Amino acid sequence: YNAEYMGIFEILVMEEEKGVLDPSEEEALRELEGVRTTYDKKTGESTEGDKFAKIKKEEKKMLFEDETCIKADEFLAIKPWLGAIVEPTKHLPPDSHAPTDNYVLEHVYGYRTYDCRQNLFFTADQKIVFNVATLGIVLDTKSNQQKFFGGGEVSKLKNVHNDDIICLSISPDRKRIATGQVGAQPSLYIWDATTCQLAAPSSKFIAKEKNTRAYCCCSWSGDGKYVAFADKHDDHNVKVINAADGSPILNAKGGGNAILDIAWSKAPGQLLFATCGAKHIKFWDLAAKTSKLGIGLGGKSFSCLTYDDKGICYAGGMDGKISVFKGNHLVQAIDAHKGVVHTIAWIEGKLMSGGTDKKLNIYTAKFELEKSIVMPSTPRAIDMLGGTILVGMRNGTIVLVKDGKIVQEVLKSHHDGEIWGLEVLDTGHVLTSCDDNKVMLWDPKSRTNKGVFTINDKAGEKIKYGASSLTALPDNQCSRALCYNPKSKDIAVCTNSGEIQIRNLSNLQTLKKSIQCCSRWIECASYSPNGNLLAVGTHTNIINIYSADTYAHKGTLKGHSSSITSLDWSKDSSYIRSVCEAYELLFFNVAAMKQDPSGATSTKDLEWSTQSTKLGWNVQGVFPPGTDGTHVNGVSISDNGKLIATGDDWGLVNLYRNPCLIKHAAKSYKAHSEHVVRVKFGLGDNYLFSVGGQDKTLMQWKKVQLTSITK
Repeated sequence: YNAEYMGIFEILVMEEEKGVLDPSEEEALRELEGVRTTYDKKTGESTEGDKFAKIKKEEKKMLFEDETCIKADEFLAIKPWLGAIVEPTKHLPPDSHAPTDNYVLEHVYGYRTYDCRQNLFFTADQKIVFNVATLGIVLDTKSNQQKFFGGGEVSKLKNVHNDDIICLSISPDRKRIATGQVGAQPSLYIWDATTCQLAAPSSKFIAKEKNTRAYCCCSWSGDGKYVAFADKHDDHNVKVINAADGSPILNAKGGGNAILDIAWSKAPGQLLFATCGAKHIKFWDLAAKTSKLGIGLGGKSFSCLTYDDKGICYAGGMDGKISVFKGNHLVQAIDAHKGVVHTIAWIEGKLMSGGTDKKLNIYTAKFELEKSIVMPSTPRAIDMLGGTILVGMRNGTIVLVKDGKIVQEVLKSHHDGEIWGLEVLDTGHVLTSCDDNKVMLWDPKSRTNKGVFTINDKAGEKIKYGASSLTALPDNQCSRALCYNPKSKDIAVCTNSGEIQIRNLSNLQTLKKSIQCCSRWIECASYSPNGNLLAVGTHTNIINIYSADTYAHKGTLKGHSSSITSLDWSKDSSYIRSVCEAYELLFFNVAAMKQDPSGATSTKDLEWSTQSTKLGWNVQGVFPPGTDGTHVNGVSISDNGKLIATGDDWGLVNLYRNPCLIKHAAKSYKAHSEHVVRVKFGLGDNYLFSVGGQDKTLMQWKKVQLTSITK
């Protein structure tokens, strides 16, 4: 089929049906359709639907509130674990007040790429700015220190984002940032790149229309006076506001097709801008408040836009071409990339583009290819300052490029599916695993990535009753649980296909042993405190026990009626307690390899090595009123035993005193935009780490004295 007679959108549909669509092209297609795969924790299944249509009531409220909820009432009434709760012989005196300990967000390992483009820029003082989760982040590449717009203790947050930021743009003087988020009535904020505070009290715009869903793209006018942005409403509204005070200048319907990008003319004195997306490009005149469709398109779809200083518009196409427009007329088409053009920018007299072919192309003023640089992954954002090119890539990596070569790797991150695996090592390092075929090793002290290894080079088959389909990768290339043995330095990586990979910290790239543990995904695993055994909780309702030297199978613990979600060892390695999706809290005698029906009583004098189970006497108060049991995902206890941390579906990290009984108060922190699935203390409780599921982000919270907390 010839693209002249058939839109690239239809061609992509055909390629997808044939199974030959590149993953980044598939994402572009889904972005045009506004579709997102979501995971239902109740059913364990994934579904596709409107990307931004449904906003959880509790997420909209953000804070815990009492509300009537049938399922929550049932959860609180039944409490199947109550018979397994016995007050331990020794515990700290209960205190219902929120903890006095304070943590602040120190560093974030994440960069949003899968549905964002042109969201990475140099600031005026040569730092870089980007977004992930609810945060705008300014990073000093020399000191590797970050500042944040947003993030912190919930009670102190004001005029910041409370959901996913999906667009970011910088003013022409590189001193102010505009960011837009998702939500039923989303917000756009304009903030200072140096202070990371709102630029002015009124430098914001909050949607009044319902079902706006998201502000998906934004751009600054050439004179820095205005910000234009588009939403995900069915009418795909286009708005322009005064950047100084947030007052509306334009509010117009963009049409029935999704808008993916927006860009202003850089020609002095012009107040022209363009929008593009599915099967259209439209040109707007702010002064006249008029718009015109592009002429000569042939039904083409575009993913990105830029202008030069002469008022010429360049549109990156889904067909790999760069289309050149004078006014609203197509005057030239450049064969630029094989596959989708994902990002395009005109800076310092150069036209640059990035595509599915992983190439960063630089063109002369006559549209001749000056240089083509092969990148490790698809470029999704490009900027340049003083000849140094800043590139954000689909694999979650940010790099600096000079003279055609990568000269600095600024940031690495997970980039696909969900991040669940989290382990803190005795060395102080942190391990994470995700649905992106990567396990990553982090150094919290230097705030750097120390290693990445691939889970499986060869793709396997999708398994029945898999974890979810939030990634295009098969289950054997996804991991949601891992654990570390200080005695042997072994690391057990558990995949969503039921495989356990044993690697050693001394050589993470080498697979030491592979064990097929079960036929479904694995959500939890832990080595015994004495380092002799490995326990693996499966979604086949059993816990498998292996020796930690030869990894021979030692036995199976049975008794749960549903998938195992968490487990803990006693400090003497004699008992395991575990929780499943049916909210059963069971105890197992490991030597006997069987359940102890009287385990709650038998273990009341035992000390536990960890507290990952969310059911128990000392964590009975972590469930907010009006919620069912799924809202709390991960639990952790501090090394000194005084604090309990939880991660929940509101994207909150919560701190409680230990023990946490009914109606005990929490100190809550917000920075993640999605469900926080795991939390863990580290480095002598000086740090708290959290991972945010679909936001694919590891966050590092540092313990501070109250007097050291700055505004």
